[in-house]
Amino acid sequence: MIRPGAKEAVIELLFWIEDQKLIKEIEALDLEVEDGQIFIKRVINEKRSINKINDSTVTLNTLREVSRRLFDLHGQQEYQVLLKEKNHLSMMDHFLPENARYSLEQCKNLAGEYHEISTKIKEISIDDQQRLREMDFLKHEISEIENANLVKGEDEELETVYQKIVHSRDIIISCQAARMLTGYEEETSIGNQLSESIRRMQEISHLDPQISEFYEQLLSVEDLLNGFHQELTTYMENMEFDEQTYQEVEERLNVINSLKDKYGPSIEDVTAYGQKAEKRYNMLCDAEHEIEILKNEQERIRERYLKEAKNLSEQRCKIAKTLGSNITKALEDLNFLDVRFEIEVTKKDQISADGMDQIRFMISTNPGLPMRPVQEVASGGELSRIMLALKSVAAQADGVDTLIFDEIDTGISGETANRVAKKMAVISKDHQVIAITHLPQIAAMADSHYFIRKQTDQKNTQTMIRKLNESESLKEISRMISGDQWSETSMEHAKEMKSLADETNYTEYVSGNLHIIKGYINDDMSFLGGKYEKYTYRKFLILLFMINLIAITAVYIKYCNARLPDTIHINKSETVSLCYDVPVSATIDHQTIRLNQPIVFKQCHMGQYEMKTNLFGAIPLKKIKSEGRR
Repeated sequence: MIRPGAKEAVIELLFWIEDQKLIKEIEALDLEVEDGQIFIKRVINEKRSINKINDSTVTLNTLREVSRRLFDLHGQQEYQVLLKEKNHLSMMDHFLPENARYSLEQCKNLAGEYHEISTKIKEISIDDQQRLREMDFLKHEISEIENANLVKGEDEELETVYQKIVHSRDIIISCQAARMLTGYEEETSIGNQLSESIRRMQEISHLDPQISEFYEQLLSVEDLLNGFHQELTTYMENMEFDEQTYQEVEERLNVINSLKDKYGPSIEDVTAYGQKAEKRYNMLCDAEHEIEILKNEQERIRERYLKEAKNLSEQRCKIAKTLGSNITKALEDLNFLDVRFEIEVTKKDQISADGMDQIRFMISTNPGLPMRPVQEVASGGELSRIMLALKSVAAQADGVDTLIFDEIDTGISGETANRVAKKMAVISKDHQVIAITHLPQIAAMADSHYFIRKQTDQKNTQTMIRKLNESESLKEISRMISGDQWSETSMEHAKEMKSLADETNYTEYVSGNLHIIKGYINDDMSFLGGKYEKYTYRKFLILLFMINLIAITAVYIKYCNARLPDTIHINKSETVSLCYDVPVSATIDHQTIRLNQPIVFKQCHMGQYEMKTNLFGAIPLKKIKSEGRR
């Protein structure tokens, strides 16, 4: 997003990596990596975006490929990929070993070749009558192109000559006029005028050296003019076209242009079409033999494909069993009681690029219940936890150092929230974890807190961030427990939660709405997977916080609007308990009220009013109709 009034937006990220395998993978993309540093910069304006990695301009696809290796983003609605069964295969293939990945790549290439040959066979496999008709047509096209004896570039040469002939009269008239003006035939011609000037300058050239120079210059001009006049005269003498030449050029151009209209915009295209038609003709002449050759080749490809597909399937079956067991254990850690998770592997009949396996995630959340597809059983909160379980297992298998969780706590609370927090803490043992959450259970797991605040001067809005000390951190956790306000009770509860969380002490939290979770953070705030001595990370933090804060603010505004009614009824001097549990104020009949606490209207007129509501007194929300009664 570009700030209104700004020309462009700049996003910068700096990573330090120590994994030599990862460095080699990035260097394989024609990028240089020095001292383990990866500096990503993206400049976005209204017309285009510029992507750079270590000062090298890259495509968006390359940027995505590198980013995929550096961090993994788990968004708010990412669990929805579980709802589509076709995604299950790609998710499981994430765990394939190198030899299986090679088989997968081979299956992709061989399947492409197989289907290409199938298309060729289908094109040739036509009845004899249709084949003969097509052969006659192709023979006519081939003969037409061959008889033309096309020469590369001749159309352009002929077009030049043609235009010259067509406009020869205009050319001669104009050239004749120019020749008369520059010659000596007319008294007023330039040649005569120049000769007279030379004569007069010659008479006085001995009187002044500078005049002598002028005289010499005029002689040079006369030489140039005479040369021009002679060349123009020669051009006009040679510019004679007879009617036969005109007809020959016109007829040849008609032939060439007719072929270009049929077979392509240029002579090269026409020639290429003729070669393709000839190849097709020869194939149809010996269709049965050609089909036999293609089928034999297709069968050889099929055998190679089945070999690679079998190896791939065996690997998938092994992974499915192990992965199912690991995910089941991870789900138990996330407060799924008596859960069973399995990955069903079945066979497909057709040859496809991803092998001959069909993958489906199956789950049973209660004892005695049969295994069913996850998309048919799990709720939104359960799907979110299933995705977290997948991520936690994947974190042990991949080489991505940084994991970003964006509100994975959606739809959970209580003990489940505690389990989710502990699972994230486990992940953070070996990974840099950045999380966005609204749950105090997760926030309490943090080692360090950062407060994000928006401030505005009615013209511009800025997002500020600062590190909180211990007491400030407890206050923020307390606020999350009790709502918008904190109390002594919530503070004691926050201290208790923090004390329990410190026993594991794996995570790092950024307060407000954005939370950074990691066990490696130092007092100098060097992070992102290594021991860093530089401070460029600050740009990364600020930009990341701003992006997420905007998204979270939009979600919260939508939530507040949904909590507010469309119409309320108000009686004079009556205590009205609105209590909509949102920090929203409103203005009605010159009174400013808060919609999360009881109020008394001292004055109230009959009729309908329109209440203008504001979030935090600054952000406008929906308008509420109110009916005033005596």
